[in-house]
Amino acid sequence: MPHNVGLSARSKSNAFVTFSATRPLIASKIGFQNSRIQTPWICEAALTNVTTVRTTISRRNDITDAQSTVLTSLGSVKGRGKSGLDDVQKEELAAAVQILEADGGLRDVTVAEKGLLDGRWRLLFTSRPGTASPIQNTFTGVDSFSVFQDVDLSGEQPTISNVVDFGSKIGYLKVQALASTDTRPLEGFTPRQGAGIPLFGKSFTYPAATDNSRVDFQFDNAAFHFKALPFTIPYPVPFRLLGDETKGWLDVTYMSPDGNFRLSRGNKGTLFILVKEERFKSYLESAIRTKDDDKVLSLIQLLALDNPTKAPAKSEKAAGNWRLIWSQQAPNASPLQKFGSQQANSFQLIDGETGTLQNLVLLLGGLLQIRADADCSPTSDIRTSVFIKEAAISLGNVLKIPVKVPKGDNNPGFIDWLYLDEDLRITKGSKGSIFVHKREIDSEEITS
Repeated sequence: MPHNVGLSARSKSNAFVTFSATRPLIASKIGFQNSRIQTPWICEAALTNVTTVRTTISRRNDITDAQSTVLTSLGSVKGRGKSGLDDVQKEELAAAVQILEADGGLRDVTVAEKGLLDGRWRLLFTSRPGTASPIQNTFTGVDSFSVFQDVDLSGEQPTISNVVDFGSKIGYLKVQALASTDTRPLEGFTPRQGAGIPLFGKSFTYPAATDNSRVDFQFDNAAFHFKALPFTIPYPVPFRLLGDETKGWLDVTYMSPDGNFRLSRGNKGTLFILVKEERFKSYLESAIRTKDDDKVLSLIQLLALDNPTKAPAKSEKAAGNWRLIWSQQAPNASPLQKFGSQQANSFQLIDGETGTLQNLVLLLGGLLQIRADADCSPTSDIRTSVFIKEAAISLGNVLKIPVKVPKGDNNPGFIDWLYLDEDLRITKGSKGSIFVHKREIDSEEITS
């Protein structure tokens, strides 16, 4: 990340962007361009205001569409940009990035008092120009590692750090740099000059496009932090001997209005796409609320790349009461499952102690229930076998209608755990259906 960051996107040259767009693919959904106001008595000022409002609405739609396109495009990316995009997808991504960077989003993002950059950012994508450093090529292309950027511009000593998380049982690598901004310059610091040594990646010296949009930095220290060791292992780079090679800069070329999504470019010609770590799931829930299924699927793929629970099928966190909030049903899914997944009160109850699972749909305030009882057990770190024993439709205590349970190859089935944390889980069924559940804190609504 900062050790391999590049060209300001709002400068006139885009020569170092590793993908290009020949035509804009993101168009406004509101067609005001050809509209005419024919009421002769509307004053010129009013017409000007109407035009301004329409232009603003159109621009906002363009920005929203562009940001959605970026997230959707990244759903098929492998290795954070190493592969997975065909030529059309690259063009769509480049066009969306161009729209966002032309707008710029929030301004003065490096002003410490605003705190816009502070926090942990998850790296989703990096373009990989020929100027990329060996460090970046080594770590950012490995999907099994989580890559973050920790920014602290409001602390006593502003810093910006790259963190490669190898997993909760292994540890992490942290490369820290001292940061310098327009409002908080680092004492005695001289920004990087010249292209540098080719081995470490060619650097550029373009000025920042706007005030308070660039973070200059100088790497200070780096170390591996392994859980099995009571001490850290220094990263084998002699920062003090490398002079300008330890310096660089990072431009924020776009930041979303909510401050949770940004594009950055730096001195090695690289584009970085990042999201605030603590807000990543909120993007998924927002896409579910707005019924943007393409975006939901893309975000699911991105979350699955960084599952915080390495053996979810065997984890104690898998047990509990889970409410279904979104699903994509496979064509061959059972009609009962398809119906149940469309209901607001659809649950899956997992008892880890007894090894049982129950799918439950409540209708008419719980008076009408559809349930399927099953035995379940982990067969691998990510897969849980599900054997359905019985299913029924019940009307209170008056009527119970048994439902035929599938036999043969369809039973037992299984669910694969794509993502699991304390309150969210994403699974894929044996027929290909995908489910997103949230942990149900208030279980009074769920009746047995």
